[in-house]
Amino acid sequence: MNINSVNLSEVTTYRFGGICKNFISIESEDELSHLEKIIKGKQNVILGKGSNVAFSDKEFYGNVLTPKFEELTLSDNFEIKVGSSVFLPKLSRFFKDNSLSNAEFLIGIPGTVGGAIKMNAGAYGWEFSELLKDLRCFNLETFEIEILKKEELEFSYRKSKNLDNKIILSATLTVEKGDKKIIDKNLSDFNEKRKKSQPAAIYNAGSVFKNTSDYFAGELIDNAGLKGYKIDGVGVSEKHANFFVAEKGAKAISLFKLVQYVKDKVSTKFGITLEEEIIFIGDFTK
Repeated sequence: MNINSVNLSEVTTYRFGGICKNFISIESEDELSHLEKIIKGKQNVILGKGSNVAFSDKEFYGNVLTPKFEELTLSDNFEIKVGSSVFLPKLSRFFKDNSLSNAEFLIGIPGTVGGAIKMNAGAYGWEFSELLKDLRCFNLETFEIEILKKEELEFSYRKSKNLDNKIILSATLTVEKGDKKIIDKNLSDFNEKRKKSQPAAIYNAGSVFKNTSDYFAGELIDNAGLKGYKIDGVGVSEKHANFFVAEKGAKAISLFKLVQYVKDKVSTKFGITLEEEIIFIGDFTK
C-alpha cells in the first residue's frame, strides 16, 4: 500500500482538483486489513480512472482510495474474472480477441470495471449490468470481503444499490461465443458513431446529465439554446450538448457553475430538472 500526496487534477479526466495528501493505492487484497485505522473518521472516496468525477480545486482533506486490481482471465465454463481496475476498452478488446460478444459497447467508455458497476455504465442501448454475474467487494464498515450477486445490486439506469462504502475488488462476467466478423463490425460502427457525435477534446468526463425514458438531456440543452455557452473556460460542446469541455487551465468551480446554470435554464424552459451523471466532490463554495 502506497500513501502519497497527489494533485487530483492529474488523476481525473477533467484535469480538475487540488492536493490530496492521503492518496492511497491498494496493490493487493492483503493490504485491505491495514485500512481500518487509516480511514475511520474521514471522508473516503474510491477512485478508478476519474472519468465521471470533478474534485474541487481546493485541498481535499479526506482519503482517496484507488484499487489496483488488474486480473483478466477466461475460464473453461465461459466466465470472465476481471479486476475492478481493468480499463473498459481493454475489457472490450479482450472480448473481441476471444470471439466473445456483447461487450463491443465498452470500447469508448473511459472508465474502469469498478466504476462501470457502480454507475451501471452503458452506451448504445447496452448496460454493464447485462454482463455481470456477481462481484467481490471489501466493506469499509465491517472490514470484511463480501460476494454480492447481480440481483442484490438492484441496477437501474446509471445506478446501483448496496455498494456505498465498499471497494469493488473483482467481478464475474457471463459471456457467450460470437461471430468475430459481427463483433468487428459492431466495434467499428460504435467507434464511428462516437467520433461523429462526441467531442474529441481531452478535458471532459463523458455525459454530464442522465437521460431518461422521457427525454435526452443533450436535446433539452440544445433546444434551450445553450450549445457553445461558456463560463470561464468550460463550455457546452458544440458537437454534443450533454458534453461539457474544459480548456487547459480551467477550474472546477467553472464546471460546477456551468452545470447549475444549465440545470436552471432547462428547468425554466421545459419544467424538467436534469440529474447529474458527473459527481462533484469537495468544497465548491467561493
